[in-house]
Amino acid sequence: MRSTTLRPLIPGGRLPHALALGLALLLAAALAPPARAQARRAAPPSQCVTCHARLPASSGAGHGFAAWRGSPHAAAGIGCEACHGGNPAATNPAEAHRGVVRSGDTASAVFFARIPDTCGRCHAAEAGYFRTSVHYARLRSDGHGPNCVTCHGSMATTVLTPERVLGTCSACHSAGGVAPVGKSREAAQVLALVRATNILYDVVSSSAAVARGAGGAARARTLIGDAERHLAAAAEVWHSFRLDSAGARLAAARGDLVGAWVALGHAAPRETGVRTPVPGAGPR
Repeated sequence: MRSTTLRPLIPGGRLPHALALGLALLLAAALAPPARAQARRAAPPSQCVTCHARLPASSGAGHGFAAWRGSPHAAAGIGCEACHGGNPAATNPAEAHRGVVRSGDTASAVFFARIPDTCGRCHAAEAGYFRTSVHYARLRSDGHGPNCVTCHGSMATTVLTPERVLGTCSACHSAGGVAPVGKSREAAQVLALVRATNILYDVVSSSAAVARGAGGAARARTLIGDAERHLAAAAEVWHSFRLDSAGARLAAARGDLVGAWVALGHAAPRETGVRTPVPGAGPR
């Protein structure tokens, strides 16, 4: 079995130090749980839910409903009709399913090649970046490129980890595959940097939360806000698969967070040697 151990993209093993820095600050600050937990609201009732909840989980529709019920879409009140069409207020099956076609039909909003456009109705920024990617070009040319479901699942229940992205991307990016070898490892390294930077964010923002009114707290909050915007931009540009652009935004976020940590009166961390990942560098 192929190993999923992540080796540093940057020679010398420097990338993991960002993670070590975050953990060290976490211990130093005796932190509370992450500060960016989002409020979740229950999905509104609909006839789709009422009917499909009674279907056996072993059936296709029942399995899909079970996946939806545990998804961020359900928590946000996004119902079946948002993607599949139909009338969630109708109690008659024929009326409820009016306009709904099977996913294998090219007219379906969830037909494989149309998935980015369907997801893009809500996830406009991510879809916009994805449309600039070679993946989208391949999807449009022959229908064989990856789409949103490839990484996130059909109910948006998956966010790839550095470990899982190796296997997912290697389906095509491998020896004998249809795409350049090595891209999966580069993607995994950028996701590892995302993980490390998010730890830093939670460490520093939690420290700022207990330092209200202290000298430098206002400056720290400004820098934390800048870091959050850079993190959001990195998440969006990731969908273009321009890994250097995502890495640059992550590096900017890390700089803001270190600046905020110092503004809160903490000693400046030692240089960790973290560098922006450069596609094509390092082991493949």
